Amino acid sequence: MNTAIDIILKLKASGFDAYLVGGAVRDFLLGKNPKDFDVATSAEPDQVKGLFDRTVDTGIQHGTVLVLMNGAGVEVTTFRTEGNYTDNRRPDSVEFVKSLEEDLKRRDFTINAMAMTEELKIVDLFGGRKDLEGKLIRAVGEPDERFREDALRMLRAVRFSGQLDFAIDDQTLAAIRNNAAMIGSIAAERIKIELDKILANQHAARSIDYLNNSGLSAHLPSGGLFQIDWKSYKPTGDPLSGWLYALWRNKKEVQALAGYKLSNEEKGSLTKALEAATVENWDPWTYYRFTLRQLELAAALTDRQEDPAVQKSGLPIQAKADLAVNGRDLMDWSGRKAGPWLKEMLGMIERQVVLNELDNEKDKIKEWFISEYNRNE
Repeated sequence: MNTAIDIILKLKASGFDAYLVGGAVRDFLLGKNPKDFDVATSAEPDQVKGLFDRTVDTGIQHGTVLVLMNGAGVEVTTFRTEGNYTDNRRPDSVEFVKSLEEDLKRRDFTINAMAMTEELKIVDLFGGRKDLEGKLIRAVGEPDERFREDALRMLRAVRFSGQLDFAIDDQTLAAIRNNAAMIGSIAAERIKIELDKILANQHAARSIDYLNNSGLSAHLPSGGLFQIDWKSYKPTGDPLSGWLYALWRNKKEVQALAGYKLSNEEKGSLTKALEAATVENWDPWTYYRFTLRQLELAAALTDRQEDPAVQKSGLPIQAKADLAVNGRDLMDWSGRKAGPWLKEMLGMIERQVVLNELDNEKDKIKEWFISEYNRNE
């Protein structure tokens, strides 16, 4: 916060108005340590860039400049109003203004529409502080207008309900129901970012209840996956735990999430976690052949009490490369050339070592190999 305040002071010393705005103000009032800081100012982007030595044009067309100072980055955005949202996603135009009130009026929810001075005095024009005390998510002004400006705000309301453990204001919820179909105009990538945050937070069940009751889930890709009982879901902080729960409870494979364009790593982790979850008794080979993330996802899903990290770290080896022998050793000992037999034999050694049935020592493995090789000749 000190860096943001330094930026505000420098802007004010140059004759501009400047305030800390958005989520940082909300979190400060909630007694949390804000992670990201945003400054709103009457200075236009070129004026901001002229005042600070190091800046990055992160969204200059919308008035945003990243100011780098004291080893941190703070986004500084010019007070602005926005034109029509013909695509329900982004404004057709942005107009810079000199009024903090005009700037705050365009924000999504009252709890995100407060500002703070460098002296930590709160500017609250829309009742955000009262809504924080009442644990309420309320749209700024007319909720239908806010959601028509950016349909993703409906999903953000749902996300904040779980992230903060707040209720959604009745009028705001009614507007979400009225406009739920507009969520279909939002790119799947943006939707997934919000859903990831919903599934990772500790009150995910509350958010998903709103997701279903508001009608939003019916307009999401594979939205039916959310329409199950989430009371037994135990969030881990990893959003994949929620996607895994949805697949598991619906008896679906990863392909059911194709509409969300998951990364290859995400798809692979979910596929393997589903496989691990079907293994009834986890032995050392189970802990060896799955990654820690896959194991942790499956363990949370199936309520296993063992700590996968402890079990995995206690294995004799962590990868085939840790074996005391390699294919060249086996060829030297057998006098044979490389072939399918080599992969098969190395796999047998690997499994024996992992299961603690064979010490990972070259002499011990050679003795075992020669015995096994001669027995099968």
